[in-house]
Amino acid sequence: MAWTSPKTWSSEPLTSSDLNTYVRDNQDHLKDRLDNSANVIVTGNTTLSTRSETFVDIESDKFSVSLLTHGGDVLVGFTGTVKSTAIARPVHFNLAVDGSLYFADDGITQSVIGADGFRNQSVPLCLVVLITDLDAGAHTFKLRWKTHRSNTASMEISSLHPQFWAKEM
Repeated sequence: MAWTSPKTWSSEPLTSSDLNTYVRDNQDHLKDRLDNSANVIVTGNTTLSTRSETFVDIESDKFSVSLLTHGGDVLVGFTGTVKSTAIARPVHFNLAVDGSLYFADDGITQSVIGADGFRNQSVPLCLVVLITDLDAGAHTFKLRWKTHRSNTASMEISSLHPQFWAKEM
């Protein structure tokens, strides 16, 4: 259902057609947007990992959500834990929207896991990104990561279950 710009009323009579168009249909449009979301809770019996120095999908079948939008803004989020095998080596995260990186350079966030001298410990990570001005239509959002060449970044999903989601605003 599409939004109809509100009518500027004058002295003409109010009709049921006007009420349906400018009140009911516009409220339905706003409600449809509020209800529009997609999410995955990632499970499996493995540990996901990367040694890539360029952004790669984090298991594209697991950290991918698709959403048919009305056009406008979408909020995308992730919660999970990450490990690093090397001390003080960064793990970078980025988001791909319809196959293209949303942020250039080093992405949304960087976590220097193990900076305190400990490695192979799960560190919580949460990120939320506002994607603005998307056209109406189908969109796919994928979480991507990269790390330093001397590091292996990993995410355990068998007993800890990351969540990846998108919500139209």
